[in-house]
Amino acid sequence: MKMRYNVAACLFMLLMFLSSCGEDRTYEYLELTQENQWIYEKMQDVYLWSDSMKRPDRKSFFAKESAFFQSLLQRNDRFSHFADSAINTSYGLSYAIMRDPLGVQKSKSYALVLFVEPGSPAANAGLKRGDWITKIGKYALNASNYGYLDRGGAASVFTSRIVLDEESMEYVWQEGDTLQMGAATTLSPIDVYVDTVYSQRGRKIGYLVCNSFSADGKEAILSSIESFKQQNVGELIIDLRYNRGGSIAVAAEAASMIVPAENVGGTFCKLAYNSLNSNCDTIYKYVQSNTLSLGKVYIICGAETRGAAEAFIAALRTALGYNNVAVIGETTAGEYVATETIESPYNFSITPAVAFVENGDGASLYSAGVVPGYTMDELSDFYRIYNLGNTQEYMLYNTIYYIVNGSFPQYEAAKANVSSKSLPAYGKSISR
Repeated sequence: MKMRYNVAACLFMLLMFLSSCGEDRTYEYLELTQENQWIYEKMQDVYLWSDSMKRPDRKSFFAKESAFFQSLLQRNDRFSHFADSAINTSYGLSYAIMRDPLGVQKSKSYALVLFVEPGSPAANAGLKRGDWITKIGKYALNASNYGYLDRGGAASVFTSRIVLDEESMEYVWQEGDTLQMGAATTLSPIDVYVDTVYSQRGRKIGYLVCNSFSADGKEAILSSIESFKQQNVGELIIDLRYNRGGSIAVAAEAASMIVPAENVGGTFCKLAYNSLNSNCDTIYKYVQSNTLSLGKVYIICGAETRGAAEAFIAALRTALGYNNVAVIGETTAGEYVATETIESPYNFSITPAVAFVENGDGASLYSAGVVPGYTMDELSDFYRIYNLGNTQEYMLYNTIYYIVNGSFPQYEAAKANVSSKSLPAYGKSISR
């Protein structure tokens, strides 16, 4: 019979034995634990809560790198994360998992596709917003294995669709397509997904879907806002529901093009680092720019909206006034800290929280998330999921109606047997 041993435990016992023999084996110990020694050294230096970190015992340094990193985090830290080379890849999907919304097969789970990153394996396979995924490869989806939709090798994806039966006038399931999706890959965010102008009852309404505030996407974002000015838009809708952050500096510059000119030179937000790095504290200001000079801005957000996107919303509320920023959607993620990705020499990276995001008075921002003034869930009408930018798309339709009429419509969507509020899980956006 073959015996299986815990390698880390055996190595630790060996080191203890050799040490007990009077020989100094420190070099061997450091060599065997060099990956975790590197993690600990970096975390001591930059981690926001490094002063409350306890030094692990010698045995802990033999743990798997991801587990060791996790063991160093403050209990309520939801934002620091570890990534190896595989975790940095994605199929390019954002989705919601729910039980059969028609109630036909209550034990069956479906993934409703909410966003597909352009140029991603999912997009190349033909997946699109509004598709329902029932199975990937050999795995029928359920509340515990939906992670197979995030990353992996090439796989078959099986879809279904909800259609209205004209005879019974009831919604029913219809078999969809079998699509071939390539292996997950590294993706770059598409900062500007939609920028267009609608004319509604004599009003010109600009609509910008901004999915990231990345440094690479800065020119595209600023160019879109500038085009709205050139077209003399009177109202602006900024859709941040799939925006997972990016550069605070880019968010500040974008906001500078929206707030009144008297805000130039004022504080957008401040990053406050730990005591070892207080010299890195940074104040981001509104910079000189040609502003839109709008009286009111409308922002669509969701549970995936986080980081720099939350700072953007909070800052606009301060600069324009709470009542002049209509925030529509769901409470955001509440990522009130800035993170920094540090690449290791060992084929993995760590992304610890490094600073608090504060307003000009030093108060921490949106730790419980940005709460919308108008709560609305895009899944309320999951029978009809239109593409972003389509004026019949649930969130955009309601926002435009509000702009034109001053109130939200009594928009009665078909009711599902299972409320969208009971969703077991949301998929992760592919942008980090």
